[in-house]
Amino acid sequence: MLKSVDIKVKLDEVKVKHRSEQDELLNEAKQILQNDIVHTNKVLDNLTYYFDLKKLIDEEDCDKSFIFSKEEIKRVAINYRLRFVDSKFYRSEFPYEAILKIKDINVVQKKEIEGFKVLAPLNSIKNLGSCDSCLLFAPTNHGNYYLIHQWGNLLKPTRSIYNWPLRQFENLFITLLVVVFIVTLCLPNSVITLNVKNLPYWSGYRIATFFHLLIFSMGVTAYYTFAFSKNFSSSVWNSHHDFDA
Repeated sequence: MLKSVDIKVKLDEVKVKHRSEQDELLNEAKQILQNDIVHTNKVLDNLTYYFDLKKLIDEEDCDKSFIFSKEEIKRVAINYRLRFVDSKFYRSEFPYEAILKIKDINVVQKKEIEGFKVLAPLNSIKNLGSCDSCLLFAPTNHGNYYLIHQWGNLLKPTRSIYNWPLRQFENLFITLLVVVFIVTLCLPNSVITLNVKNLPYWSGYRIATFFHLLIFSMGVTAYYTFAFSKNFSSSVWNSHHDFDA
């Protein structure tokens, strides 16, 4: 039996799988450079960055297991067709537990944290009757995101499967190829052509049918995609387009 999907667990898996030793070294170098920028002698030359730090979480004071890079969040968002957008676009009320955690972080960090982000399915963000898993993040001083709170139901285990074709163009094209190929295999000779006498199963007629069905399917898919605004997850995972109206 398939288990429900916990987005936090998937983020942890992506972090372990894709974060290499080289990434850790680059991150450490980046931290050293950023810490050097805010050195007393350089504050006046970097005032904009210095004031931005007043709104960000200091990673040094946080549990590293709750810190994720933008690339790690992007991978999970695309795989499960989620949106990673500003918290202002979340139409429902945030859980009281999330508010308390933000207040605690402000006390510990001694600053007012801003720039919150929500990672969730589109329907959950727009409050369209979905109560699927939502995650609240805050940006850190090293360009990553700290997971503050998670709520809602776990995602269905089949979500990544039926959304696989919409991850990117290549996935959709492969799906069309496979579906059309299977349909072509299932068609009897009598459907392909009227000249069925002594006609072998594999013939030029079947190959021509495959390409005709593929062209037709691509046209229908393109119309459906544009008519119903079914954009690829790789291009809308952090887009605000569906929330501006």
